[in-house]
Formats: sequence, structure tokens, C-alpha cells
Amino acid sequence: MSENKPFIGAVNVTSSEVKCPGCGGTIGIKYDPESLNLTCPFCGLISKLPQPGTVPVMQEFDFNTALQRASVNWGQVKKLIVCSNCGGQTIYDAEQVTGACPFCGSTSVNPAAENSQIMAPQSIIPFSISKDLAQQHFTNYLKSKTLVKKGATDSILENITGLYLPFWTYDALAISYYHAHHDGGKNMPSYNYQGVLNQFYDDIVIYGSDRIRHPHIRRVQNFDFQRMVPYSPEYLAGIPAERYTVGLNDGWERAKFQITEKIKKALLRKFFMKACVDAINTNYYNVKFRYVLAPIYLASYKYGKITFPVAINGQTGQTYCEAPTYIPLLVVLGVICALVILAINGLIMVLPEFLSGL
Repeated sequence: MSENKPFIGAVNVTSSEVKCPGCGGTIGIKYDPESLNLTCPFCGLISKLPQPGTVPVMQEFDFNTALQRASVNWGQVKKLIVCSNCGGQTIYDAEQVTGACPFCGSTSVNPAAENSQIMAPQSIIPFSISKDLAQQHFTNYLKSKTLVKKGATDSILENITGLYLPFWTYDALAISYYHAHHDGGKNMPSYNYQGVLNQFYDDIVIYGSDRIRHPHIRRVQNFDFQRMVPYSPEYLAGIPAERYTVGLNDGWERAKFQITEKIKKALLRKFFMKACVDAINTNYYNVKFRYVLAPIYLASYKYGKITFPVAINGQTGQTYCEAPTYIPLLVVLGVICALVILAINGLIMVLPEFLSGL
């Protein structure tokens, strides 16, 4: 396939700002996850935006013609902020005052060079869960855990930040030539298998960042990609977005690895898990892709002196965090009980001999 690394680069982000159609204001205009619309803090006007599920899902772009088809217009003046602590690169509205990194909380953030070029996404999954509702999902998640310590479910989220994260999705027709064998066994002959497997793969999802500053992001990225809407800058009003660090080509290489693993599993099912797959040679056709922004809430909570990071899916409410439980204590008590039982059994075994020697 054609080399298209420049697709990651050239972007023009100097077009118009988001304006309130009522009063014409530009500062403080924010996307509201509760109404899924744009709200103006000055005149109170709520501007309706295309709702997920009411507009056709954005079609994929052809991989081989990415250079000619790429959209590089964010539709709004943007600035790129780089964190000196964790290296996170976050995109904000040009007029937004940024005080801390949404990933590590560091205040050591600086504007990137003005010539930094940022590719615009084609699609976006809007936030549909407010911060208040995210708190409820978090509380419900802790309540669902086993043997949670007393008071943990009353915890309040701290430093909650909503932001859009970058994802690539890939479609491809995979035609695989394979060779496998089965060694047989007692009174069983060995077999060799070879053939062709044709399979279309839809929406192979690749997280577009290698800067894993938050440990739980990948655990809550089960988005409904059928409820995307075409990218519009209004959805980013007041909400930062992470810049991708995994480019189009690198993302496709990772997608191919996922597809290969799926092919191996399909072959093992085909041969009832009794064969060993020796070789797979796959050709890919009609490869399509999307660059999508998807919503995540990052937060933390404290229990005692320990701070736990939290990640919440801003579309579905899927939540993940570690919880303080009594399980480690029960494990320790179980080990102690087992040792005590072993000691008692050992004593019972040697006690008759000891008594007989008296």
C-alpha cells in the first residue's frame, strides 16, 4: 500500500470560531452533555446540534487515497498544549485558559510551537453523560464490587475532566492462505490442513495514543461507533481533545495484528481446537478507515490516604477503577488459617509417637 505518513501532518486550524447564533458571543460557549446541544452563558440560547442516531454514520475513507481525501479543517481556532511532566498533547479552544494537564494533573503545561500541525477528525462521538451522571455511574460501580470497605461507596469524584480521545477504526476484506497440522495421538493419525479463509472485518478499533498516562482508559473504550456524527467544532466547545500520537499507518499495522489474532481463533474453531496453525499469509483489500474522537471522563477519588484513578466512558457510562476491599485481608486470614490447620494436622500426626515415647 502507498506510503502516506504526511497524512499525519499538514493541517490548517485558523478558520472561524464557534459563535452563538443569538447574541454572537464566542467566549464561554459550551457543549452540554445533558441536552446534547450548545449553550450560551450570556443569552441562555440552546442551539440544537445533530443528535447521535438521527444522522447517517460518517462513511469511511479509502486508505490508499488518504492524502487526497483527508480533512484538515477543525472549523475553529485551536491551540496545542504540551505537558512537561507526562508529555501529553491536548487540543483546546484558542481562547480557553489552560491550567493543568487532564492526564496527570500537572500545571507544567506550555503552548506548542505555532507551526505544530494537527489533523482534524472525520467523526465524533459526542458526550451524552454529564459530570453529575458520571458520579452516579461511579457510585453504582463501587456498589457492584464485592466486599468493598465501609464508606468507600460514599466517595466523591475529584478533579473530574471530560476530554475527547483519538481512535482509528479500520474495515478490510482479508483473504488468508493458511497451513495447519494436527499431530494426532494414540491410535490417531496426524493431519495437515491448508486452504483459504475469506472474512470481512468491520470497525477494528485502535486507540490513537501511545502516551498511556492514565491506567484505565483502555478498559472503558467500548463505544457505540454506530452513534457517531460527522465532526463539527461545536461538540468540542469548552472540551479539550487529545492529539493522536499513533498515526494512520501505525494504526493500520496494529489493526492487522488484531485481525491476524482473530483469524487464528477462527481457524482453531474450524478445527475444533485440535490443530496447530503453522502459517498465515493474508492479503487485504478495500481497506477503509475513520479518525474518530470519543468521550472519556478522567477523575480520581480518595479513600483514607490512598488516591485511586477513575475512567468513565462519556457515552455509555462504563466505569473502571480499583476499589478498597476486604479481599486482601480475607486472603491473608485464609493463608493464616491454612497454616494453622497444617500445623494442627502435623501435631496430630506426631502426637501419638510423642506420647508413646513417654
